[in-house]
Amino acid sequence: DYRGEIVVILAGYKKEMADFIKSNSGLESRFPLVIDFPDYKPDDLYAIALNMVSAKGFTITEEAKDVLRDQIVLAHKTSTAHSGNGRMVRNMIEKIMRNQSARIASVEDISKEGLNEIIPEDIEVSHASAHTFDLDLEKALSSVVGLTDVKNYVRSLYARLRMQSKRKKMGLPVDNAQTLHMIFKGNPGTGKTMIARTVADVLYNIGVIKTNKLVETDRAGLVAGYVGQTALKTTEKVSEAMNGVLFIDEAYSLAQGGTNDFGREAIDTLVKLMDDNRERLVVILAGYSKNMDDFLQTNPGLKSRFPNIIEFPDYSADELMIIADNLYSSKGYVLSDGAKAKLLALFGEVFHEEAFGNGRYVRNVLERSVNKQALRLSSDTDLTRDELSTIEADDIEEV
Repeated sequence: DYRGEIVVILAGYKKEMADFIKSNSGLESRFPLVIDFPDYKPDDLYAIALNMVSAKGFTITEEAKDVLRDQIVLAHKTSTAHSGNGRMVRNMIEKIMRNQSARIASVEDISKEGLNEIIPEDIEVSHASAHTFDLDLEKALSSVVGLTDVKNYVRSLYARLRMQSKRKKMGLPVDNAQTLHMIFKGNPGTGKTMIARTVADVLYNIGVIKTNKLVETDRAGLVAGYVGQTALKTTEKVSEAMNGVLFIDEAYSLAQGGTNDFGREAIDTLVKLMDDNRERLVVILAGYSKNMDDFLQTNPGLKSRFPNIIEFPDYSADELMIIADNLYSSKGYVLSDGAKAKLLALFGEVFHEEAFGNGRYVRNVLERSVNKQALRLSSDTDLTRDELSTIEADDIEEV
């Protein structure tokens, strides 16, 4: 009704505004101009802080500037979507000024310059590191059976990132162009998800990403059934993983639906979002080795964006036995000698099969053996603790 008399500007958080626009079919056509305001970088926030200090008639010593910059970098690393950017800096500066006022109030003889001077003492130093825990990498890796080469890759990644952090602190050049996106190739049950969680902890601990969250998804979480919906669905999932790690299982399935399949739209959307959010997102694609090799050929830009390709080999029969022992023990069961011998023989027969389930197969065997044990003991009315805890050879069978 007032088309030529009023201009309306809607503002808000990116995801919430996107949901709002989708809530009414008429909104998108009436608000065609969408302007995205990115978060400030630490250098931007530092410049804003210095401008605020100057605008309020204060000066700041060089030593205090160094402390202020460090605190802004730390605040930025631990910030969330609701931290406020410039608002966060304004709150920080106002607190510094209150501290400065309290300090000079107790000084009897102070110069005119000192009345408006900010020194390091006025800046409340947070001793929190850029992460909330110290990663014990060897302890994390010790819980993973086998996978020697995979573990060595994670160790080398951790060492490289630590060295880059130290170089940066000493003013040495650092290669910021490197990409950390990865491909995990191998059969199911070989520890890909477990290692992905460890990688997320490593990247967070070093300060590469702001959180150690790992968002797991697959084709169903990225691809929609209607034209135009896949890009939105993929974007939402990537937004959920922002500042963390996105783990896409069976990623090859995105390219297996034919020329008119929406999976290719998901790939194109993912690639663009990875490029646009290079410093805020690490993507790990996972799947069968051959399928993943074929998948890399579907998009010419994929191979260069995923230079870190890690092969997860199948477990040996002995490694499967260790996994089984650990799994049964964690559930409160003990394998008899006969059950152990039967399990080892079973693993020796099946571990070389194509698309073998590895750790997943061990879990399936456990579930069946527990069911068989329960059935075997169901007619016994006077059960002992040992009987309830022991898995016998008769309880073990192939699945």
